[in-house]
Amino acid sequence: MAVWWKELGKGILRSSGRLSYIEAAARHILSAKDAPTIRTYEIPEIAPLRPHPSTSDRLRLNLLVPSINLSDSYGGILTALRVFERLGELIVSSSDAKLRIVTNTLIRDASIVDLSKWNVVGSNDSDARYQVLEADQTGARAIPISMHDVFVATFWPTVYQAERLRAWQERSFGRKPAPLIYVIQDFEPGFYPWSSRYAYAEATYIQGANTIAIFNSALLRAYFEKRGYSFLRRYHFEPRIDNELRAHLNPNTPKNRCIVVYGRPSSARNCFETICAGLKEWSRTSHGTPKWTIVSAGERHLNVPLENGLEIRSVGKLTLRDYAELLNESAIGISLMLSPHPSYPPLDMAHAGVLTITNSYAGKDLSSWHENICSIDRVDPGELAKSVERCVRAFDEDNQAGAKGKSRVDVYLRDDEGETWVADVALEIQSWMRG
Repeated sequence: MAVWWKELGKGILRSSGRLSYIEAAARHILSAKDAPTIRTYEIPEIAPLRPHPSTSDRLRLNLLVPSINLSDSYGGILTALRVFERLGELIVSSSDAKLRIVTNTLIRDASIVDLSKWNVVGSNDSDARYQVLEADQTGARAIPISMHDVFVATFWPTVYQAERLRAWQERSFGRKPAPLIYVIQDFEPGFYPWSSRYAYAEATYIQGANTIAIFNSALLRAYFEKRGYSFLRRYHFEPRIDNELRAHLNPNTPKNRCIVVYGRPSSARNCFETICAGLKEWSRTSHGTPKWTIVSAGERHLNVPLENGLEIRSVGKLTLRDYAELLNESAIGISLMLSPHPSYPPLDMAHAGVLTITNSYAGKDLSSWHENICSIDRVDPGELAKSVERCVRAFDEDNQAGAKGKSRVDVYLRDDEGETWVADVALEIQSWMRG
């Protein structure tokens, strides 16, 4: 049956591409035994790395990340890299340690790390102090591991990989591995519906007895504690503005009648559908809409038509300099995120002198962080439309309203790190190495 269909199908599909649906129908009625292909139900992002023994007797601190390509980068990877580098500085300065970044993606363009300092190495041991290992899913994914390797991870698939490497360490060398250092930057099961991915992501919190958890904000840490997750150690740091972005921000720049949207349709928690619906309602009911333009930055998407000739025009992902210039010139900003993490975009907008609309969630209320922030209680198009209109009226009454807004917390713009957790974690790693 399968052979007959294969030969007949080739002839039909060669004669008319329009009949390609016939193949799909035939595949549906074939029995599983005769089906020409078999679908494999897998989660590719947790494909295991393949460890092999390393004889290195030096401490090696490893950062596991999905990618270090600039085009793939987002705030979470950059923050994890910052944490890793700060830990690495303390560890390297006090010992003969090595640092290694393990990326699950080939380096194909500009990188977020300075590769003049970091050496791209293969799957064999290297004596280089600063190493980058490309462990992409198309390659062998082999990685040399010794009993002295310590792992830092962020985003649950890399934590899943790190846990399997630690289990291999214990089996191979007969010694309990160092605690996993987990940079937790959101409640990541919330990225998915209830599903296998939800369960795998949550499992990285449930098995926290040998994990040093470093939370991106006290708000996020409190959310985890309220849900009852426990870890070997818990630390947190507060969000800080990117230094390069800060260098280009000028809240006193004259504002245009522009609404800037943090638009990421592929990220469900950023509620892009609600933003579109809210702006459509505002554009239908407001009298001042012809004076305004709306720009969406963050991810390229089709322009979104609204009412009265308005549209949301997508400019995609911008460089930090271009993003800063857009914020400097915009009067109103919209950035939603259904998550306990504070989120960087609304804070960036507010500190750029932009009247900013975001949402509250699970104890998060960013209006307490900056005078320019309005935090809606319900993620609802009507509530969003009302908030946009209030910001429009505030700007019409005083086009310097955003520039006059003041921060209610000093941490976001603070230059010094002012945190002790880095030294505490570094000491714990060095203590484990000695013991």
